Amino acid sequence: MALLAEASRVLADVSLEPPAVMERLCELVVPLLGAACALRLMSEDGRWLRTVASASATPETRLLFQSLVAPVLRADEGPSAEVLRSGQALWVPRLEVEELRRLVPPQHHGLLERIPFTRSLVLPLRARGRGLGTLTVWREPAAAPFEAGEQLLLQELADRAALALDVARLYAAERRARQSAEVAAGRLARLQRVTAELSQVLTAPRVAEVVVDQGVEAVGARGGGFWLVEPGDGQARLLRCTGEDARMLSGVFSAVPLEQCSPITESIREARPVWLETPDALVQHFPELAARCRMAQGNAAPSSVCLPLSVDGRALGTLLFTFSEPRVFDDDERAFLELLAHHAAQALARARLLEQEQRARAALREAHQTLAAIIQASPAAIMLVDMDGTVRLWNPAAERMFGWTADEVLGQVLPGVPESRREEFHRDLEGVAQGRVLSGAETVRQHRDGTPIQVAQWTARVCPPGGPAQCLGIVVDVTERQRSEDAQRFLAGAGGVLAASLEQEQTLKHVAHLAVPEYAETCGVFLSEETGEVRCVATADADDAVPRVIPVPGLDVVSQVIASGEPALHTGQEEDTAGTCAWLCVPLQVRGQAFGALTFVTSRRHYDARDLELAQELARRAALALDNARLYREARQAIRLREEFLSIASHELKTPISALQLQVQTLQAALTRSPSGIPAPRLQRSLDVVERQLKRQTQLVNELLDVSRISAGRLDLCLESLDLGALVREVAERFEPELARTGTPLELVLAPGALGRWDRLRLDQVLTNLLSNAVKYGRSQPVHVELTTTDTCVRVAVRDEGIGIAAEHLSRLFHRFERAVSERNYGGFGLGLWIARQMVEAMGGSIAVSSNLGVGSTFTVELPRTRAEG
Repeated sequence: MALLAEASRVLADVSLEPPAVMERLCELVVPLLGAACALRLMSEDGRWLRTVASASATPETRLLFQSLVAPVLRADEGPSAEVLRSGQALWVPRLEVEELRRLVPPQHHGLLERIPFTRSLVLPLRARGRGLGTLTVWREPAAAPFEAGEQLLLQELADRAALALDVARLYAAERRARQSAEVAAGRLARLQRVTAELSQVLTAPRVAEVVVDQGVEAVGARGGGFWLVEPGDGQARLLRCTGEDARMLSGVFSAVPLEQCSPITESIREARPVWLETPDALVQHFPELAARCRMAQGNAAPSSVCLPLSVDGRALGTLLFTFSEPRVFDDDERAFLELLAHHAAQALARARLLEQEQRARAALREAHQTLAAIIQASPAAIMLVDMDGTVRLWNPAAERMFGWTADEVLGQVLPGVPESRREEFHRDLEGVAQGRVLSGAETVRQHRDGTPIQVAQWTARVCPPGGPAQCLGIVVDVTERQRSEDAQRFLAGAGGVLAASLEQEQTLKHVAHLAVPEYAETCGVFLSEETGEVRCVATADADDAVPRVIPVPGLDVVSQVIASGEPALHTGQEEDTAGTCAWLCVPLQVRGQAFGALTFVTSRRHYDARDLELAQELARRAALALDNARLYREARQAIRLREEFLSIASHELKTPISALQLQVQTLQAALTRSPSGIPAPRLQRSLDVVERQLKRQTQLVNELLDVSRISAGRLDLCLESLDLGALVREVAERFEPELARTGTPLELVLAPGALGRWDRLRLDQVLTNLLSNAVKYGRSQPVHVELTTTDTCVRVAVRDEGIGIAAEHLSRLFHRFERAVSERNYGGFGLGLWIARQMVEAMGGSIAVSSNLGVGSTFTVELPRTRAEG
């Protein structure tokens, strides 16, 4: 009883740790009740008995005894199996040495000869009707067997030890349960913190940061990483890593192709966790990866886990934790890690959805902004109206087109619809409500100031969510386009009209009537005369029955336009003395020279720059038509002159030849009749006639040669110092026979000192022509030649008192092939005065004529005293 009391006290005082309970029990038994004692406990699966405590009476036998009881015994074999099955103690009288050899390691076989105990009593350790193990007590061979009381005492000790052991186990289990609960509570708290923070995370990088940083702390990992798979990327990209393995993870696994063999890709492809509890597991399953990790860091993590971030059976990425030592993941820890990965996956999916929503919102917002910008910047008027015509949208182009601002029209019935188009407007709205559309339909709208606007409009029905249908209208101002098209048609028609005739008078009428009444009420055609005077040559009026006197723009404006070559515009909007009429004046120009002008006048509308442009284009075409008519007239005139010249030339060239032929024939006849010879006076007269005809023939040929040289620009001058008075006297002397023959007196008044540098031969030719004409047309009246001088020039005047020249012929007297008298009454080509003018002007001088019909004519040549060379 004392022993039991001591045993109860001792077992009650221990720390309730199972090893301590077992050691104390063995100390109570030895040496009081036996020489040695061993306590074996059953494994959790009930298959094995393992020695957990032992005691020996002497130190010499302790090592031998510990070797003897160290091996693990099967729970279903030998005495222990019987004891555990029956629950009763079993006496084992003696163990042979050979049997003991099987139980002891070979190095202790030598000790078996000295073993002091071979008999034993095996007692069950029972608690709550369940066997926990066995208690074996050995005695020496010479000792007496166990008495019944001793067996009862040992069994009581075993029962009390079993009870204490069961209590210790229950305490340890309770402590483990408490620790597990504390761990679970801590994990739950950490998981709640992670979940709470993940609920506020809005981006995938932030999800990775929260999960990795807090997950490493929550599971006690040495490092962690977070990989994300982007759709269509084909690889997992590292978003976050931390801990001791961060450098290795960022260097080796920053981007992992999904086809690569690794725990990361395997967890993603198969959507399941990959548990690597020992270094051998990594080497066994992923040898290449283990080698890469060793190269990057030295050694791979002793244990790790890759958790897929799965949503709806699809892995969005993976979460990795590495640990500092081999680790067996129990069910609770696995569940916690998988739950952490689940929450991370949910947060990642939410972040992705949020990012997609934000991108969609941003795209929608950008689309709205773009649409608003397009509406604001559109050159076409865009408006949205209710089906009753109330305006809901009015863009800046509509403001510019119609003149009303958005503030003025929003909420009001659409302005700008003329009264005559109201019914059409409401009919179009009804058609839009029924689903019909207008596509470029042209109609008329009205500006705020009342100006009509030609527009093309497109309409469509718009059905906003939760609201009534509306009409979207896009309107384009086509007024300018129509004006341009009308102008093109007008110019095309004008081209046909202007090409219809080459007669100048007819062309002038066509030009005047082109713009009336479409663009003007009155049109005038003005041409500039050679004298510089501007004359109206043709007019057209919208009401031909009531001809108008053109009040504007006036000859002053027309003259200025012709002189400057620049058009003039009066829009009709200016407040001035011109009243409300609008007018245009544009020059008629050909080859950069203005020769006339066109005027357009209207009181029905205003003129603008487009009208001016159209008028200028019409003027260009009209100028070409008038120039063509002029060229045509001049061509016909040239042909007529050519025909006349050829007729005159043939007559003039033939006349001297006929006279020569007649004189030759006369001399031949006289010689035939009088073989002895022709009388001298008769021969002299014939020779005089021959000489005159030869001179005339020579003069005609020289005139033709001069015409050729002048036309070709090859009239060469040979300047020399010359006394013009001496030259006049010399020419006059050559005319003495002609003057005597015609009975024409010649009066010379020659001022002395008429010196200068001139071409002697050309001046001789000019003076000869003037004296010849004076004798020819003087009707045997006196011819006066007067030479006067000034400091800068000399002047020669040749005056006759003959038939004179009519005033209408004076302006063309010095033109080529022009004549003031009939070629039938007076010979010549009509080239003498033209040649004289060309020669005098070539020497820097001028020639002029004054005449009165029936009184006579005066030709004046004025020459400068000196003439610059070249």
